[in-house]
Amino acid sequence: MKSLGIIVEYNPFHNGHSSHLANSKEINGCKKVVAIMSGNFVQRGEPAICDKWQRTKMALQAGIDLVIELPLYYATSSAGYFAKGAVTLLDKLGFIDCMCFGSEWANIDTLKECAQAISKEDEDFKNNIYKYLKLGLSYPAARAKAIESFLPNLYGFPDAPNNILGIEYIKALLELNSNIEPTTVLRSPGSAKDIRADIKKEKNALSNMPSYSWDILKDSLSIYGAADIDYLSPILQYILKTGSAKEIQSFVDVSEVLANRIIKCAKNNGLISEILLAAKNKSYTYLRLQRAVLHIILGITHDNLLAYESAGGPQYIRVLGFRKESADILKLLEKRAMLPVITNLKNIKDANLSPLAVQMLEEELNSTKLYSMAFSKHVNFNEHVMPLVIV
Repeated sequence: MKSLGIIVEYNPFHNGHSSHLANSKEINGCKKVVAIMSGNFVQRGEPAICDKWQRTKMALQAGIDLVIELPLYYATSSAGYFAKGAVTLLDKLGFIDCMCFGSEWANIDTLKECAQAISKEDEDFKNNIYKYLKLGLSYPAARAKAIESFLPNLYGFPDAPNNILGIEYIKALLELNSNIEPTTVLRSPGSAKDIRADIKKEKNALSNMPSYSWDILKDSLSIYGAADIDYLSPILQYILKTGSAKEIQSFVDVSEVLANRIIKCAKNNGLISEILLAAKNKSYTYLRLQRAVLHIILGITHDNLLAYESAGGPQYIRVLGFRKESADILKLLEKRAMLPVITNLKNIKDANLSPLAVQMLEEELNSTKLYSMAFSKHVNFNEHVMPLVIV
């Protein structure tokens, strides 16, 4: 039986996600689906609106058979690292036949052509990127222009956000020499960002979400409220006030210029959202700044990312949940997995983790302690007592 892999955040799970899941299963002829899902912090550089266990429950209720956590360093990184970490996990599961993602054009051949162009990155291609960077474009925009120079019939194609991510997925598969077959479907309507905005305004989001997903989210909101990066502002202020610019630039996505800019803007602004608005300019988008600030708060350093990358990326496979009727997929995972499998932190010694894997896991657990502080109400998520989510 063919197994399908998908890469998700489900922040939160909405009708567009439901359509993507159904279409992905249909075009690939797969009944078994494994999702690689971000944990408590997501790629936009912010805490997820509700915790990873509630979002795992949404995924399982939707029909996904197994949910695997994407480690922190990759879940909060830019598109390239995010894609590489997630695709590496799919590959290391050892039994995934195909993967499917949503994109704006839903043309897998065109996406493959772009990915191959980027993978080669010959001198002409790199020089083109540098040329556009000198004109003041961001790196993703400069690379998109460079692709258009090599593939002029693709004007505007690489700029679309889901196309960019799709290209990175295929690029990662190429670099891994993976046997997983990439496929794509047209990105379904629906915006998790709009749902989160409505929730901040205390609006009902049921019309944009499956009822089971809304019920899970509504219950979480009633207990904890919604996570918000601004609640982490005191932590950022403390780090900026006690650390030098040189120390601040040790974090991923933070250059010397950006470190000084963030420190300067934090002197006259208290909340993270205020700092980001003050620091935003042509060179630094709000999302890029937000990701950099989150890396400062979480202590995500260049050195550690380099160590993980040198060792092949994610160092373990952590199961967040599964469907009872699909318990056989766990046996398949234990048989085929090419990385240590974690299902229970209480028995972590049995996983035979390397020192680097232990470090990666400890950073994940520590990030959950910080996530507990991203709420208006008192929250104390304890990774060691949270059971697997089973539906």
